[in-house]
Amino acid sequence: MHQLLNIFDLKPGVRREKLNRAWDAFISHLMETDLAVSSSPVMDRTRPSGFDTDEERGHAFMAVISFRDKAQADAAWDAIETRAEPLGRLHRSLFAMVHDPVFTFWSVEEGQRS
Repeated sequence: MHQLLNIFDLKPGVRREKLNRAWDAFISHLMETDLAVSSSPVMDRTRPSGFDTDEERGHAFMAVISFRDKAQADAAWDAIETRAEPLGRLHRSLFAMVHDPVFTFWSVEEGQRS
C-alpha cells in the first residue's frame, strides 16, 4: 500500500465546511474511478502536544490518501497532471482553498509490522 500525507493551511476566508465538501467530492471521484482505495477525513492538528515534534511547520490540517500500490498512485498522478475531467476541476477547486501545502509519499509492504 502507498499513502500520501497532505499537510496544509487554509487560505484566508475559506470556511472549513467548504473545504470538507471539496475534499469529499475529490476523494469520492478518486475512489469511484479506481484511483485510490481510501482516505482519512481532513484532520485538525493538535498542538501543543508532546506527540507533535514538528517545529518547522505550523500547518493546521492534514489528510491521508491510500493507494493499493504505486501503479494506482501513478495513475492518479497522471490523471491530475493531464487535468482529466472531472478530476481536474475537482482538484483545482480543492487546491484553490489551501495555502502552503506539503506532500509526503510513502509505502508499506504487505504484511510489514514494526
